[in-house]
Amino acid sequence: MAQVKVGILGAGGIAKVHTGILRRDDRVQIVGVADISADRAHALAGEAGGARPVGSLEELFDLGVDAVYVTTPNTLHVEPVLACLQRNIHVFSEKPMSTSLEGARQIRDAAKVSKAIYNLGMNRRYASVYKRLKELIASSELTPYLAHIKMNRGELLQPEWTANPQVTGGFLYETPFHLIDLCRYLFGEVESVYCQGRQNLSAAELDTFAFVLSFTSGTIANFVTYAHAGWSFPFESVEVYGKYATAATQELEKVMYAPGLKQAAQLHDFFQVPIEEKWGYVEEDRLFIDAILYGSKPPVSAEDGYRSIQLLEAVYESARTGEKIELFKYAE
Repeated sequence: MAQVKVGILGAGGIAKVHTGILRRDDRVQIVGVADISADRAHALAGEAGGARPVGSLEELFDLGVDAVYVTTPNTLHVEPVLACLQRNIHVFSEKPMSTSLEGARQIRDAAKVSKAIYNLGMNRRYASVYKRLKELIASSELTPYLAHIKMNRGELLQPEWTANPQVTGGFLYETPFHLIDLCRYLFGEVESVYCQGRQNLSAAELDTFAFVLSFTSGTIANFVTYAHAGWSFPFESVEVYGKYATAATQELEKVMYAPGLKQAAQLHDFFQVPIEEKWGYVEEDRLFIDAILYGSKPPVSAEDGYRSIQLLEAVYESARTGEKIELFKYAE
């Protein structure tokens, strides 16, 4: 069986998640781990089962990698991704694609001409609860007229970098971006957004957002996200309302579907499923390797990722200006 030689760039927490999954895939050989910290590179290389610890992306290239996982901080994604695509080396980039629309545009354009596959890591699309929501909508069992989305953090204290927009790109580029992208995945393209933003406890950036998304499909969604909610459960939830029907998630653990009048609700509980599986990491990694080996469609393409950055930037623009933003203004 052919093996994909993978390099890992950035040896933080999410890199450990992907490393653990890829190690169990017989189609993958992790050949190198690069990090500016030699200690972190050595530690993760040991977990990867014989990978070589190195200090740079160029050294991963020297190892003859077929693909690179870019698991660096948010603001450090564009340069290594472009370097991979220019060398026709497949790249899996953790979210976000970029922390600017210009950076996302550069990656999208590079992916169009590269012979390599670009994939954006948006694990929520493959999380168990959201796969169930997607099935209900795709099958027309639930037509989404209205939705309410909540994605809060507990604080921006630990780790300290979460409070630094020079690292994160801004609060929305951290965890909230997952559900901003998920809105497009579930309900289609956004027509307009109107946002109110506040700077309540964070000294460096907006940390409180409430916005309304209007979709070309006709769905309306209310989205709230706050940076200092104290990890009150559930800090992540999606509620979708259709004709006498409701679907609602609690964290990534449970999804309830009430199909109609005088009918019993259906509850799916994924509490016992391992985190890397129920959060979607296993499936997105498998689909990425499938795309490399078999030419299938990657989970989240460059064009798809670019559209989610367009939406996030429109939210920020509306928060800054107080104006409703029509998404067609970003069209090219």
